[in-house]
Amino acid sequence: MIQYGEDTFKSSLQAMWKQCFPQDSDAFIAFYFDKIYTNDESLMYLEDGCPVAFLQMIPYPVKIGNGIRSGGYLSGVMTAPDYRKRGYMEKLLNASFDEMVNKGYACSFLIPQEEWLFDFYGKYGYLPAFQERQSIFQEVTAPKKSLILCDKKVHIYTSLSEIDIPDVYAVYDRFLMEKPNVILKTPQQFEAMLWVFFDEKGILFANDWGIAFAFSTGTQTILKEFFYHDSEMKTEFLHAINGYFPQQKITVLNDENAPFLRYKGMIKPLTDAPVSPDIYMSQMLD
Repeated sequence: MIQYGEDTFKSSLQAMWKQCFPQDSDAFIAFYFDKIYTNDESLMYLEDGCPVAFLQMIPYPVKIGNGIRSGGYLSGVMTAPDYRKRGYMEKLLNASFDEMVNKGYACSFLIPQEEWLFDFYGKYGYLPAFQERQSIFQEVTAPKKSLILCDKKVHIYTSLSEIDIPDVYAVYDRFLMEKPNVILKTPQQFEAMLWVFFDEKGILFANDWGIAFAFSTGTQTILKEFFYHDSEMKTEFLHAINGYFPQQKITVLNDENAPFLRYKGMIKPLTDAPVSPDIYMSQMLD
């Protein structure tokens, strides 16, 4: 049977998560069920009184044109290995659609973890969405004038404790709100994103005129998101990033000026109003 989450099942759900997503660390799983998981957003399929399938519908603000609606991000979609191919997930997905429609959500969205899942979710009305565009900088030109001694200096953060979260959130949210169609974040969701970002050894570059979320692979620097006020600030940020990660090419994901590469997620309208597949999705708990 299907029911909402209960605290008594959290340890069972954590064990199932570890089975289904072995790449996730114990620290992340503990964080998720402490800070992200809520009973009333979660649906479970029980067999013999134990959860064997699960999903969570995390509400996010979604800006569509000039309006802001709610959308449900499907997270932690999983079925215990011994209970797959029994139709349990189909029942959970259909129940989640009814739940989100009743809550007035405009859409549901997700990030398939494997390529074959695009076809799987397509059967339930999900459409490819969230364009990924990449640009690569092999060499970074030094800025024409240094901004280090003025108030436009790029600050570098290596841990969550170093950050004034409300100030950095205000910068991030301002850039997202400039986009016509975008998945937004609440301050709490932004802080959760930062926890995961730093737990995965990310380095944050930020000031009032730009923000970049950087990871190093050892041979290249990947910017998962990069926003800047103007070309001068873009150059200043790239120079600062190149100085922190010397002799590494810089790959920018989600660069709206770069050629289209692929769709990285899927979206399902839950009303008669269409939802653009070109909606911008920021970093998620994927």
